[in-house]
Amino acid sequence: MFFLIYLKKKIQGSKFDIYIRLIISYLSPFYYKFSKKINFTQDTKFIYICYGGLGDCILAFPFLINLSNKYKVTIFIDGKFKGIENLLSNKIEVRFYIKKYLFKELKNYRKTNSNLILIQQSPILEFILFHFYLQMPATIGFLYKQNQISFEGILYETKKINTENKILKYDFLGKNILIMSNQNNFIQRKKIYYKQLKHYKFSQIPEAPFFILSPTKDPNWPMGFLEYKVYANFIIKILKTTNLKPVLVGTHSDKKIIDNILNNLHSKYYPINLVGKTTIRDLISLLNETEFVVANDNGIHHLSNFLNKKTLTLYNFSSYNTYNWHNKNSNYIFKPLYDCMPCVGIENGPFDNYPFKCPWNIRCKKTIDEIDIINKLEKLNWINLT
Repeated sequence: MFFLIYLKKKIQGSKFDIYIRLIISYLSPFYYKFSKKINFTQDTKFIYICYGGLGDCILAFPFLINLSNKYKVTIFIDGKFKGIENLLSNKIEVRFYIKKYLFKELKNYRKTNSNLILIQQSPILEFILFHFYLQMPATIGFLYKQNQISFEGILYETKKINTENKILKYDFLGKNILIMSNQNNFIQRKKIYYKQLKHYKFSQIPEAPFFILSPTKDPNWPMGFLEYKVYANFIIKILKTTNLKPVLVGTHSDKKIIDNILNNLHSKYYPINLVGKTTIRDLISLLNETEFVVANDNGIHHLSNFLNKKTLTLYNFSSYNTYNWHNKNSNYIFKPLYDCMPCVGIENGPFDNYPFKCPWNIRCKKTIDEIDIINKLEKLNWINLT
């Protein structure tokens, strides 16, 4: 696994990487035909591997929580996201992994667990290898394309999906599991388990009313945020005209971007900067107390929406049809001023959530400004300008 991670970093974005992904996508239907057949019973155990960013993981949580109401579910989560398990039902078995040891952990897991169904997210090499190390169990999910669900080892048919939205795709998958198990009275709905958790109070929660601003994206993506001055001007406007305190959140790797924003601010307009100072549990606690959240299309946006907090998501490069939530409190801004927008989230192949190399110097980061954000917040009645 260590070698695979190293190799992936070396070839990512190259022509060789593109050819490998296309070949794997083409060959995967032949490989998955060898998945072990299974008799679908009440004792069937589902296994899901969160492999990707925080947002990718959280998007599947409502579906997995519903699934755990009826079946045994095991989720493997990257150890760097420890704390996120507090959002899940205690019926779900959570196992944390270190990437370079993941193959070994899956192999050991399979030795003591049988009657498995693996839920797949994408037709990429890593997922095929996960399937192989689990001794090729029955598999369902987005095996070959992002616009179709396949059931290998259970059914031989595929079902087309008429939506790009990830949440709706998982809903559709859940409904088909319901049909397969002939449990027609099983009602799928999201349960807000975080309310049942032992209350955890982050020590740095401001005493004054505050909102959370998450202006970053995974540092491996060159796009995903706006001009630095936009965030700075937005912070100044909020501090001048409301009683709200802006709170910046992010990881240690986001500090460079945050510093560029702060460089556009006078010290008297500095927000509360918690970048690199919070755990997942801290973030959950902050989100429970915040007035609202303004975020890019990132993990914080998904976490906030999962908790059903007032969330305004700023889309520029990615498809809101694919990544937006449908809660009453979910809102977004998207201004497609260029024909290339969006460039991510609109494909059904192996590049559906893959960094796009922009030939136009990421011009979409200039499509939203602070006036757009302020006007939207006013229209939603989330702020009152004095």
